[in-house]
Amino acid sequence: MTTSTFFFLATTGLILRIIFSFLIPDFTGNDELAHLRYAQHIAAEKILPNLNNYKDEQVAGNEYFQPPVYYFLGSMFILTTENAASQLHILRMLSIFLWAVSFYFSYKILRILKLPSWLCASALAFSALLPTYVVNSSTVTNDALSVPLTIATIYYLLIILNKEVRYSQILILSALSGITILTKLNGFILIPAIITAVYSTKNKNFQIFFFKSILFLGIIFLITIWWFAYNKQVYGDLMGPIDASTATFAKIQFSLQKIYLLSRGTFATFWVAYGPANEIRLPAFVYGILFLFSSLSIVGNIIYARKISKRKIKLSLDGKIIKILGIALASNLGLHLAFNINHHQPLGRYLFLSLIQIALIFSFGIGNLLTIKTRNYLPYFLIGIFFFLNIWGVLTTINVYK
Repeated sequence: MTTSTFFFLATTGLILRIIFSFLIPDFTGNDELAHLRYAQHIAAEKILPNLNNYKDEQVAGNEYFQPPVYYFLGSMFILTTENAASQLHILRMLSIFLWAVSFYFSYKILRILKLPSWLCASALAFSALLPTYVVNSSTVTNDALSVPLTIATIYYLLIILNKEVRYSQILILSALSGITILTKLNGFILIPAIITAVYSTKNKNFQIFFFKSILFLGIIFLITIWWFAYNKQVYGDLMGPIDASTATFAKIQFSLQKIYLLSRGTFATFWVAYGPANEIRLPAFVYGILFLFSSLSIVGNIIYARKISKRKIKLSLDGKIIKILGIALASNLGLHLAFNINHHQPLGRYLFLSLIQIALIFSFGIGNLLTIKTRNYLPYFLIGIFFFLNIWGVLTTINVYK
């Protein structure tokens, strides 16, 4: 991938996010008011908020069950003004800056993988232009911090993967993982990936691996336990007031129907969705076309896997890297499913922690159905599709809020 492609995607991604940050009416992003209130209480009270003390606030939809790191960070930026709308836009700009961080580390991960230029550019186009991600990273949400932290941690993990993981690096990985978990609980997906990486390094001594794993888990425990203890003391629940927050959510018994609804909702909101509850969407046929492309990608990956199984071709990527990225993705999907067993929030944005893996799988599968020459045009095709969807999204959002 050329430098010009990187800067083009970075620039267009930045411009689109700035447009949406001003286009979306105040407090109509996903739970923006609740996210802002969390940061406001920390800024005013200098301690973690206690929902029991806010009798005038709506309990349903509160975000006080969320870990606090993003809100501590946000509280420092909103101290410059007491105007809620101004505070909101300050945090939206912070989200855009944090997207730039995640975009940079996504690029660095792709550089490590040493993939063909067409595949790198296609994957990076997702990070820059995927419509739901554009909106999610230009509004106020703790996803804005959890995504770059996760991607940066995976990048650090990959650069030390082919060496023995030293104890100093265990400390760094523990700190990064702990901070990510204290930003959003889906940061737990880092733990199995990191433990696998420690096991996969050059030193195969099981005792050393076991001790490093215990050290890694122990430090994460020490970093995070205080927040769970606070929740238990204040709310009587390690997870905080999550039941109160989700009390109005649809309650659907876990079944094949729920799996279908979860898959359908996650798919749609991963690609293109707007509004406080992701209720603003494009016409149904758009998602049908996206599903067709996704299905073709799956076919392309199956064809490639069959060729590998028959030893017609060799795997071009380092097996360790595939294992680490695959485990992180599988953990992300597993955690998303586990959360939805008792709740019903089929939100594709929960998978943005694994956006690089998903983008690579999608692009690689489509590329395998193309000739070697036509693969080089795949990035242009994806960029065109994303531009079209984003423009359509802008027009749809304007029409809804006019």
